[in-house]
Amino acid sequence: MTASERRDLRNGLLFTSPWIVGATVFLVGPILFSLYASFCDYSVLRRPEWIGLSNYADLVSDEVFWKALANTLLFASMSIPLGLLVSLGLAFLLNTGVRGMTVFRTIFFLPSLVPMVALAIIWLWIFNGENGVLNYFVTSTLGLLGLKVTPPGWLTDPAWSKPALVMMSAWTVGHAVVIYLASLQ
Repeated sequence: MTASERRDLRNGLLFTSPWIVGATVFLVGPILFSLYASFCDYSVLRRPEWIGLSNYADLVSDEVFWKALANTLLFASMSIPLGLLVSLGLAFLLNTGVRGMTVFRTIFFLPSLVPMVALAIIWLWIFNGENGVLNYFVTSTLGLLGLKVTPPGWLTDPAWSKPALVMMSAWTVGHAVVIYLASLQ
């Protein structure tokens, strides 16, 4: 290795050292500690006691774990394709040469900047089972057609809560839209 190559390597490592230190301290370290703690009987107030695979044996026999895993897989199987389709579709639409396109791009990106607490309050208002915005529009629209329906309890009924959560997750696709739009251009 020549002196110039050593200097370039040193400079490269110096420039990337904040990221390397941050990734080690805040990513690799916690992952390794979590792996170690999963093999221990651990409490914050006392030292971890090694118990081997006992935690994993308990996990396999826990029915709540399997229900949580099934719910997670169901949510992921619905939200990931929907998020991909919505973000890719919006990116294709925003890639056209329509006048005022920067305004539309801003409008579709802004929801991803809303703080999570404010977003949760907005979605609670939309999905309220008694007097929520979504149920109001559904009942009033079907009422115009002469149909009387009982709107679902979006966040209280297990059959409707998962689709409601999937719709909420599709709201913040702005970052993916920006990445797809950049790749299209």
